[in-house]
Amino acid sequence: MTEPVVGWRLWRLRAGHLLSWAVDYCWEPGENHARCIAHGRSACIASPGQYCQCGIWAVWSPRDCRERARTAAADRSEHVLGLIVGWGTVAVHGREGFRAEWAAIRCLFTNRPATLAARTIGSNLFGWWPRGSGQAPADHLGEPGIDPPRWDALHSVAARYGVPLVSLRKAVGMGLLGEMGIPRKHIAEAGRLTGLALEDESLS
Repeated sequence: MTEPVVGWRLWRLRAGHLLSWAVDYCWEPGENHARCIAHGRSACIASPGQYCQCGIWAVWSPRDCRERARTAAADRSEHVLGLIVGWGTVAVHGREGFRAEWAAIRCLFTNRPATLAARTIGSNLFGWWPRGSGQAPADHLGEPGIDPPRWDALHSVAARYGVPLVSLRKAVGMGLLGEMGIPRKHIAEAGRLTGLALEDESLS
C-alpha cells in the first residue's frame, strides 16, 4: 500500500519521550522514518522489508494494544496508548496491523492501556479515584481521574509531540476516532473497552 493508514500503538514513557515498544528507538516529533535494525544479517535496503519484520508497526485493534500491555513485563505506569498515521511503503499484515516506511503520532490517550475494561461499570470502572486521595475524581462523563504525576507526564509528552491528549471514552463520544479514520467496528470496540455499550451500526 502507498495510501496513508491509521493504527493503534503502544509506547513506553521515559523522561518526557516516547520509546518504541520492542526496539531501541526514541520517537521524534513529526515524521519518523523506518530503518531496518538487522541482527546477524544484512539490513534491508529499504524498510519495511519484504522478508523482514522491520518498519514502523501499528495494529488495527485497540483490544490488541490492551492485551500486549497486559502481558508486558515492564512497569505498566510507563505504558502510553495512541494513534499513528503511516505512509510511504506500507506492508499490511492482514487483520493484525501494518508496517510503514514513515509514521507520525496523531493522538495520545490518558487511559492506562492494561486496565481498559478491567472491571464492569457497576464495580468501580477502572478504579475511580476517591475524593481526597490526592488523585483526580471522575468527571461528569464517568471518566476515571488520573493521578497527578501521570497527568503531568502525559501533558508534557503530548505538548512535546504536538498532539492532542484525550481519554479514549471522550475520543469515542466526541467523534474524534472517526475523524482520524478509525473504522466503525474499531470505534465500537474502543467504546466497549471504556464501558460504553456501542454497536457498530449506531456510529456515524
